[in-house]
Amino acid sequence: MAHSIFIRDLGNFGGRRPQLLACDIFSRTEAETLVRNIATAYRDHGLNPATAVYWFCYNGSVHEIYVWPDG
Repeated sequence: MAHSIFIRDLGNFGGRRPQLLACDIFSRTEAETLVRNIATAYRDHGLNPATAVYWFCYNGSVHEIYVWPDG
């Protein structure tokens, strides 16, 4: 099963619609590694323990980044 990576800006009153960042990643482990590496590239970042979704701050706004299975 392929996986996609989505990113969502939470800064606009509850968040904007998620945007596709990458698709057709066949290994969930690889997709999760990419998500973690992207999030941790920013100074302010973390993992929401309730949802297991990574987040980071960029341009004064909080963004979520996560893996979603295709299909």
